Amino acid sequence: MKKKIPFKIILCFSFWILISSTVSSQVTKDIPNYFPVSPNAASFAKQGLFPVDYSTGKINIGVPIYTIKTKELTVPISLSYNSSGIQLNETASWIGLGWNLDAGGAIVRNTKGRPDSVLSMQNYWTPIPALSGSFPFTKENYRSLYFMQNGEQDTAPDEYVVSAPGLSGSFYFDQNDSYKAYFRDFQNTKVKIISDSELEITKDDGTIYKFGKNLKGVESIEVTSNPTELIQSLGKDFISAWHLTEIISANGKEIISFQYKSIDSYDYPVAATESLQAASLSSSIKTNYPTSVQIKKNFLQSITFTNGRIDFISTLDREDLIVDYKLNSIEIYSILNNKSLLIKKSNFNYDYYSRYGGNTTTSYLNGADYDVIRNVNSRYKSLRLKEIIDSKTNTKYTFDYNNTQLPLRGTTKQDYWGYINSNSGSLMPPTKMDLNVQIGSQRIINFGTGDRKADETLMQSGILKKITYPEGGYSIFEYEANKYKQKEYIPTIVSKSASVVAYGYGGNCSVHTDDTTFTAKNYVLGSGKLIISFMPATDENGGNTNVTYDSEKFVRPSPFTLGGNYTYAREFGGALHTLSATEYRTGNFGAYRCPISSIMASWEENSGLKEVITTKLVGGLRIKSIENFDQIEATTSVSIKRFDYEQENILNREGLGSYKRYIILTSNPGLGESTPVCSTSALYNNNIGGGPNITYGKIIETEVSPITSIINGKTEYYYQNIALERVIGNSPTIFMHPLFRINYPYASPMLSYALQIDDYAYYKNDSWNYGSLTNTTSYKRDATSNVLKKIKNIENKYDVLKKLELPYNLVFNIFSEPYDARNQGFVPDPYNQGTIYDYYSAQFFYFTGKVSLGKKVMTTTTETDYDNNEKETNKKTTTYGYENPVHNQVTKTETINSKNDALRTQLSYPQDLLTTGQNAEMQKLVAQNKIDKPIKTETFVNNVQTSESITKFEESAATGNLLLPKEIHSTKGTVDTFPFNDANRKINFNLYDTDIVNGVTVGNGNVLQYSIENGTPVCIIWGYNKSQPIAKIENITYVNIPAGLITAAQNASNTGTENSLLDALDNLRIALPATMVTTYTYIPLVGVSTITDPKGYKMIYTYDTANRLQFVKDAQGKLLSENQYRYKNQ
Repeated sequence: MKKKIPFKIILCFSFWILISSTVSSQVTKDIPNYFPVSPNAASFAKQGLFPVDYSTGKINIGVPIYTIKTKELTVPISLSYNSSGIQLNETASWIGLGWNLDAGGAIVRNTKGRPDSVLSMQNYWTPIPALSGSFPFTKENYRSLYFMQNGEQDTAPDEYVVSAPGLSGSFYFDQNDSYKAYFRDFQNTKVKIISDSELEITKDDGTIYKFGKNLKGVESIEVTSNPTELIQSLGKDFISAWHLTEIISANGKEIISFQYKSIDSYDYPVAATESLQAASLSSSIKTNYPTSVQIKKNFLQSITFTNGRIDFISTLDREDLIVDYKLNSIEIYSILNNKSLLIKKSNFNYDYYSRYGGNTTTSYLNGADYDVIRNVNSRYKSLRLKEIIDSKTNTKYTFDYNNTQLPLRGTTKQDYWGYINSNSGSLMPPTKMDLNVQIGSQRIINFGTGDRKADETLMQSGILKKITYPEGGYSIFEYEANKYKQKEYIPTIVSKSASVVAYGYGGNCSVHTDDTTFTAKNYVLGSGKLIISFMPATDENGGNTNVTYDSEKFVRPSPFTLGGNYTYAREFGGALHTLSATEYRTGNFGAYRCPISSIMASWEENSGLKEVITTKLVGGLRIKSIENFDQIEATTSVSIKRFDYEQENILNREGLGSYKRYIILTSNPGLGESTPVCSTSALYNNNIGGGPNITYGKIIETEVSPITSIINGKTEYYYQNIALERVIGNSPTIFMHPLFRINYPYASPMLSYALQIDDYAYYKNDSWNYGSLTNTTSYKRDATSNVLKKIKNIENKYDVLKKLELPYNLVFNIFSEPYDARNQGFVPDPYNQGTIYDYYSAQFFYFTGKVSLGKKVMTTTTETDYDNNEKETNKKTTTYGYENPVHNQVTKTETINSKNDALRTQLSYPQDLLTTGQNAEMQKLVAQNKIDKPIKTETFVNNVQTSESITKFEESAATGNLLLPKEIHSTKGTVDTFPFNDANRKINFNLYDTDIVNGVTVGNGNVLQYSIENGTPVCIIWGYNKSQPIAKIENITYVNIPAGLITAAQNASNTGTENSLLDALDNLRIALPATMVTTYTYIPLVGVSTITDPKGYKMIYTYDTANRLQFVKDAQGKLLSENQYRYKNQ
């Protein structure tokens, strides 16, 4: 959860004022910090510090490129890698397979059924009908079901997935609440539909994100064509994505704009389904190859912002996806006085995965568009990111991957979850099907050769295994398959045998014949054997030599002087069996000095069941270890982390997702001419929106010494496991006429066949409910005892504040071509004559599912510290209250320490203060959705109030006619809030800046003057197009500073010429001898270049070609500090 702190006020340099809960002796904590401090040396890249999503085992691998920072907005640009593995049919993004560029953003429509209607015409949307067991059999309802299964009527609300800097989640339009948009996790984010191609999202801090169309009216949308396989009879293309066009600051004065270039492209289809139309025992599987879908794709071209621009240089020269772009470089420019200066450039170098092997069925080869060069290339190659080079320093990130070759896209080498395995058969798993679904006699056909089990080795094909950093160190990643342990009960097998031996003449041998009987109880099929032995003999001496099994006789081979040993397989079953042996020959062989003949029966029996723990694999990888090295040549690592997983929560179990769909292909059902059809999808169909296949309730992160291999410490993470809930039950609702007789000889087998639903894997996705960390326990090795000892424990508890379930329908046809509801003469009713044509009255079955939304919050956190003897030394419990269901934010925190003191903080937000003296101001904050920060803060110790602070907002000429903080009041005890008492005023923001826009004066939110409790005024002059403070002047009001001096300094900063600016700032200092003047200059988009204090002491900051701090010198050139950066090969 997000803990709230006292209200902070948006100010010019995008710093917030932290409201102090103390009195005037600590008033300096309330003074805004607009001014840069001495920059620290640029840190090395945080090698090896990759965060891990412990509950899923997914490591978040990222490469930072640049971060846009304006006064109020921050947009990080980076690369991220999907460490869960490469699925067979994935296509590479424009920066390589598995990689994603995190810049810009989009709202992506996850279409459920038919796309939602035109967004701007919600009042005319057709509601999704609520199906139930009482859905009456009428012509109108038949038409509804017909159009639902045919894709002409919507069955479910679409999901809109949002991803942008500082904004993520998914939302739905609720038809039962005037189509209001609700985020799945009920975040306080507002969605506004401007038009069908333009949406606007406002975060709870007032930041506005525009998607689809920019402020100049230029559209940036992705349009998908509508082939009949996708949505039948839709009749038009639909918008599948709205790209981010602008981020607008909460005060409306800063804009970061995103520009795109578009291209009319296509998807790159592979086999969609396999099916068998079982017309005869010789029927074979056929593969459906879908028609290509045309898509208008958008690729990020540039980002513009105050004093800067970032260009994304891409070209159409890919070898795998020939109608898609490849990103070649990212160029960052500072812009002043309409002049562009290159600050940084990152070049991307690539090669290709060469793909080979895999099975493709003949019918697939004949599919539409299969041989189009666009699709051929997409199967044989995949773009691979090789390195990222900084053009100024000539240093680079390099990437190494698992070298196991990837199979061709579109083949059957994939497990149930779509990851690579060794399958050389069909997609269809082994399946049995009755050819005669309408008559009593059975003809069973066995088909499908697909081995869809997960393969831990092949699942790692092509995965990123090593990153080498510009500084020369590197990290190695070790993965393993997701897996879980399962109890199984297997038979206990024991070996049994029975035998007889007969001895001939010679030596002391006298037993010439023998027999015995046996019964093989609990016999294991296939385990029976007869083992027969004849020793050599020298003469006949009368009588026959043989052994028998029941009535089956085996005689000594000829010549009898050779003998021999023989083994035969036999099935013994549970009957009584007889073994006998006869030997009358003479000889002088072996220990007994006579010939020997024998027969033995051996077999296995089940003696009961025993419990065993088996390990099952689940699709996708989890991180097993991370090893970090500090030099390129290093062979010994500097740190090792290992991860172990327990308490598995299976969301997609192996085998359930084979997803076989059964349907009747009808030519003349009344005459019994119906053909059963079985089909399977290429990918595991879980219908939960691409969520994890498994989560873990306990994860152990262990720190191992690279030198001694001793465990130095470990941390145990515990998560709340949420059991998966299947949406559909085992008994669907059949839409049929009440007079329909299901026991008719033709009807019953058909319905039984079509209603096989065990493989349907529709589940409710409570994604908002997953990933709750309930306990964290840390251990550290004791140097004396060399034993791991507990040092800290953090326990969290949660509660669900609200839930909402949106219904949707799953409609299936029983017959391949249901009776066309557009036939105006059709009246659904059983025929009065006979019993063979009434199948028209049972055409569909359906389920009702649920889309789950909810708000889950942390209610209690308990932190406990332990000494070396693991005895509790300190304990602190904090509870969080959510007292206003309108916003569901933290309104109360109460901490009880080891001394049993209760420290409580009460927080009030705009919605909580609508009836106070700031009613109009609070209402406007709510209307602008600026509701995430408290306006009023009260503190209590053991229920006695100790302090209170509140921010006064104002919209006047002094604030540039913007609603901004005007005063901060705080005191011990209670503030005399309304009207505000000047005696409690700690800070007064006397004056805000304005600009002239199209002849109109408008505020820009920059503070020009503020005064603290003692009344001393502090003024700020803003330069570099009013984006940075260039002077802080104390002990003068802003109106008393000569306007010409202000203008001269600002104009000099805008030109980007530092010497001119330094001269203008010196003139300002000279002209105001009674004030204290501190001045600042900058290298735009890099950092501060000089700071001159009120005494005229100047510090000069110099940066290297990579824009990192290199030297700090004084005005006389004396070196005060130096930073050195060692790179590989330097």
